[in-house]
Amino acid sequence: NVTGVQTCALPISGQIVGTLNIRSHTAIVDIAFTTKTYSITYKDSVNLKYDAESQTIHKNYQGWIMNLDNAIKGRLTAAGS
Repeated sequence: NVTGVQTCALPISGQIVGTLNIRSHTAIVDIAFTTKTYSITYKDSVNLKYDAESQTIHKNYQGWIMNLDNAIKGRLTAAGS
């Protein structure tokens, strides 16, 4: 597991649901992947002030997702060594 991220069973082949809990905040993302690529997409959240109409969310969300992306890249790099 990436620090702070808990993954659940693969609901669909090629997809992981990741949950990040930080203090009173929860972000849930879909991580779709193939053998060559992956993408991280917002799925749901708790206490992150997400507004679908204005496409806004907690100011730290993007940083948390960047940290997740960097952790995944690091693991992929290590696995390829």
